[in-house]
Amino acid sequence: MKKASIALVLMLLLILSACGKPAWVGNQEAEPLEGTEQLFDLKAYDPNEQVRLNWEGAEAPGTFERHPDLPIGAYLPEGAAAFKMGSDTAWGFQQQQIFMTVTQNSHIESSLMRDRTPELMGYKEYKGSINDGRIADFFEVEQDGQTYIVSFTYLDKAKALPLLTDMAKSLRTVSGN
Repeated sequence: MKKASIALVLMLLLILSACGKPAWVGNQEAEPLEGTEQLFDLKAYDPNEQVRLNWEGAEAPGTFERHPDLPIGAYLPEGAAAFKMGSDTAWGFQQQQIFMTVTQNSHIESSLMRDRTPELMGYKEYKGSINDGRIADFFEVEQDGQTYIVSFTYLDKAKALPLLTDMAKSLRTVSGN
């Protein structure tokens, strides 16, 4: 009888694990987000501005890269590039899986973002994260009547977050073509 009970419990755990996160994880309430610090400034791009970014434990000069479809751009350190990520444009290091995307008028499904990145909870634009081995952090930014969704994607938090937060702070609006 005892062996049958243990086998039943093990089988149930195996079934729940095969479905991804255990069923009880998705039903937990996430901590409320009440950040007060502003991460995004979205001021106008100035070609004379010099921006330095934290990358691999040092400050590196940034080079401005405009988004191909949106009136926005960001500063990137040497070696980083713009690349296609599905239907979006991403900025960062594709091989190292450290990048930021910006989309316009998208919707963030808050029920999917049960995870939290403690280092980002102080920012008022932060909406939550999804951690499925690779972390995706989401922010919502309003500018000139437009809503932008900014996401960070990475594996190594210690390596990626200093760079990605600096890249987010370096987002600039661009007028004209």
